[in-house]
Amino acid sequence: MNEPASNLASVDEFESGLRGILGDGNVLFDQADREFFSTDLSFRPREVAAAIIRPTSVDSLAAAVAFCTSRGYSVLARGGGMSYTSGYTPTETQAVLVDMQAFDRILEINADDMYVTVEAGVTWKTLYEALYPLGLRTPYFGPLSGMYATVGGAVSQNSLFHGSGIYNTVAESVLGLQVVLASGEVLQTGSAAHKHCNGFYRHFGPDVTGLFTADTGAFGLKTAVTLRLITTPKETGYLSFKFDTLESMLAAQVRIAKLRIASECYGFDPYYNSSFEQQGITFEEGLSVVGQIVRKGGVKGLKQAAKMALGGKRVLRNVPYSLHMTLDGHTERVAAEHVDIAAEICQEEGGSEMANSIPLAFRNQPFGGVRTVLLGSDGAVWIPVHGFFPLSRAIDAAKATEAFLAERKDLMEQWGIKTSYLTCFAGSEFVIEPSFYWLDELGEFRLSLIEKEYADEWKHISANEERRAVALQLRDELRDLFDQLGGVHLQIGKYYPYFEMMENKSLEKVIRGVKGVLDPEGRVNPGSLGLPGEG
Repeated sequence: MNEPASNLASVDEFESGLRGILGDGNVLFDQADREFFSTDLSFRPREVAAAIIRPTSVDSLAAAVAFCTSRGYSVLARGGGMSYTSGYTPTETQAVLVDMQAFDRILEINADDMYVTVEAGVTWKTLYEALYPLGLRTPYFGPLSGMYATVGGAVSQNSLFHGSGIYNTVAESVLGLQVVLASGEVLQTGSAAHKHCNGFYRHFGPDVTGLFTADTGAFGLKTAVTLRLITTPKETGYLSFKFDTLESMLAAQVRIAKLRIASECYGFDPYYNSSFEQQGITFEEGLSVVGQIVRKGGVKGLKQAAKMALGGKRVLRNVPYSLHMTLDGHTERVAAEHVDIAAEICQEEGGSEMANSIPLAFRNQPFGGVRTVLLGSDGAVWIPVHGFFPLSRAIDAAKATEAFLAERKDLMEQWGIKTSYLTCFAGSEFVIEPSFYWLDELGEFRLSLIEKEYADEWKHISANEERRAVALQLRDELRDLFDQLGGVHLQIGKYYPYFEMMENKSLEKVIRGVKGVLDPEGRVNPGSLGLPGEG
């Protein structure tokens, strides 16, 4: 933890200064508010911010950042709060947390030059719904938590899911950024920095944009993001296969990844299958999914909705391993060819086709509620850990994961800890994300993210610190195993040991040097990327 700086302002002067810059309604000092916004999904130790600020313009944010850092306070940007790696949680009490959700405007949709610029607090759901009627979307178009997750947060953490099978992680869809630095200066990257140009191009000179992608907020506070646009494919095929073994499922998944024909391709293990089947779904959610399928697809959509309703979530009953795919094309013939190719691969690897209800539902309501993502079917808390591997190491990494979990089966049963894992790919990179589930106190932040009927039922689950400590230790051990296997990570935050995994000291010197130039006093998100809080 960092000691308060010697030029730390008095509490009264600090509070009145922030109110003067932002207005009374945009500064929160209440203890409950500060604790709520200082919490993420990680259960890791953190401090409580001294204040929460909600700027509504770049000028007010820049002024507030300059005010805070010049008085010895650190500043941390918070988007939708979906971090599970302490991405925005304070490491010191003299911290100001910036709630970016008021930065929620879509600034420009340029269909001629195929880019869109949004403020960093825009959610992926909002962006997707704004572009959909125009027949446009971003290449990568959001995580499963996109109802809450913001564009700026995803760019900082680097995330994947929707569209990643072809277009990789979000960082590769970014053309330019506007960033407020620790000094309060405003930096623009990409071709939008040209005095006579717009934001159509990323590599205008050195790739400065890239420095701020996947930085987990360590280098500055993103205020606007420019993303590529593509024409939304008019046709989509849906495919699901079940497999008896992990190796056969992954063999198919790796072959499909190399062809880049599946926009999404994700595998479930036996526990994930059974847990997904047991998850409750509200009547409104069911109507919403079916309704969207019908609206998007007309007569074809009506047939798809009927097929999904008949299959339902029973499709995962007694399925050892399952693989689910969405395969897009600009014509029905192309989409059908992609489906045929993927199906043939799955059959060659020993798979059997099953009802495609899962990818059909995921794609037609890509940003539903997050309860089924963040919690188990009985209200158990969820904490994931992941490894990002080359395709050649996919099977070995997954087998090592299964061996790790098997060796600790008795311990997990003793403490009531369950596990599952998801496999997917981003372009030609393989991702495995195991998760740990256990009954524990959900806390106000998690409860705020789920439907009232479930929150009322599960808010009485009591804290179990001993069980939590065992689960978090298992998570740490699996993280370290992935590191030993050569895995890298998205969402580094304050959890993955970035510098400890490096062998190249020159790279470390560059990263620390960039931090020193942009934030010499270490006031922007101290601890993120393992960078210290004082220059």
